[in-house]
Amino acid sequence: MEGRGLYLLKLSFLIGAIADTAVAANWFLIASGANIPNIMCGLVGTGEDYQFAMYISALFMEGWAIILAWGWFRPYERKGLLLITAVLLLVSIIVEVTLYRSLLGGPAFLFGLGLRAALITKFSFSYFYSRDSRLADS
Repeated sequence: MEGRGLYLLKLSFLIGAIADTAVAANWFLIASGANIPNIMCGLVGTGEDYQFAMYISALFMEGWAIILAWGWFRPYERKGLLLITAVLLLVSIIVEVTLYRSLLGGPAFLFGLGLRAALITKFSFSYFYSRDSRLADS
């Protein structure tokens, strides 16, 4: 079963786990009081309420990173995680653009949008490519 489909799935799970861990680390730093921009949108928030929200968000983001890393071990059985992740990334883009466009902007925001779009493309391609059972055995 060591084929191209397996390689693409494993690579997607690895990339997703690394990306989510990087975001979680950024959010944990913000939660600890670091005055740095949010890696996803470029926003530099202030206040204890923002720090607390980043702490809770970082916990959930790291949890999702662990789930994606878990997918690496049985990629064909868990490939649906990639599709779920792609949909959630798309929803995050839609919500930010429609509800928060006046608050967000600039190169950091565009970087975050571009990164999410690339992940959506990678995860979706890997999921749909691996759906063909003939490719699973190649």
